[in-house]
Formats: sequence, structure tokens, C-alpha cells
Amino acid sequence: MHPLRSKPLVIVLTLMSLAVVLSACSADQSSGNEGDFILNVYTGAGEVGSDTVSFNELVANEERPILLNFWAGNCPPCRAEMPALEAVWREYGDQVLFVGVDVGPYVGLGSYKQGQSLIDEIGVSYVTGTTANRGVITDWQISTMPSTFMLSRDGRVHDIVIGAISGSRLSQKVLELIATNAS
Repeated sequence: MHPLRSKPLVIVLTLMSLAVVLSACSADQSSGNEGDFILNVYTGAGEVGSDTVSFNELVANEERPILLNFWAGNCPPCRAEMPALEAVWREYGDQVLFVGVDVGPYVGLGSYKQGQSLIDEIGVSYVTGTTANRGVITDWQISTMPSTFMLSRDGRVHDIVIGAISGSRLSQKVLELIATNAS
């Protein structure tokens, strides 16, 4: 084969190989488990037993139902609801695991540092952290900050609250979640 004719073929094959490799690298970081993500813990590592935890593994190993709250460091409604989340966590944390996920860097509402600063400022003690998996936004269909999912012990969504929630309404929702999972 003429050297000039083989060069474009080599380039095309190289580009195709590169495309295959890149598509594999950019595939969902949740290992094929839709909705899963690795939580890099800001607070509550003792509660989950590690500084990083797979959300699906957490659900599988947790006996309590889970309140999953997506928030952002520069989100005023998120900031406003955090004290209520903390208060309800302190009251019902032995019956419901609270997990807060900072997605600010993916929605343009803060950086990791700003998220951590907000947690420190408010004095949040329930499990919070962030994830390197930006697919969490689409997997959980997050369109508004904050968004809170009430999950039964088997990980199924029991209820969803879009937007900030007041302390009294949050207490009511948590009590409903506890009652549903009482068996």
C-alpha cells in the first residue's frame, strides 16, 4: 500500500479507538447502577463508617429509611432549610438517616469549598458531602434546589419535596416515612 494512502486510514482508526476509550471513560461513574454515586463526606463519616461511600451500598446496608437532600452552597433556600434539617435530624436521626449532597459545582451555585463552609457555619452534623459524579443531577432528575427524597429502607422513593421545606412540614414528612417503614 502506498504510504500516503495508509496515513489517513491510520488517523481514522486512531480517532475511532480514541473515541471508544473516551466514551468508556466518560460513562456513568456509578458503575452501571443508575442513581448511585460516591459520596465524599464533609460531615457524618462516623455515621456511615467512611470518608467515602457508595450511595447504593449505603442504602443496602442501612436499616433506617433515608432522607436524601440535594443542596448547593450558594443556594439561599438551601441555606434557609438547613437549620430545620439539622433540628429534625437531631430529633429523629435514630430512626431516619439524613444524607445531604452538595451539587453546587454542577448547577452553578457554589464550589466545594463554599459547600463545606456553609455546613461548618450552620453546624450541620448529619451526613453531608459531595460527589464527583455530575450524572447525579440527571439520575435523580434534580431541577430545583433544594430537592429532598424520602426513601424507604429498600431504597424506593416514598416522597419527594421540591424546594425548601419548613421545620414543621419536614417533621410531618419524616414521621410519615418512619410510620411507612415501621414493619
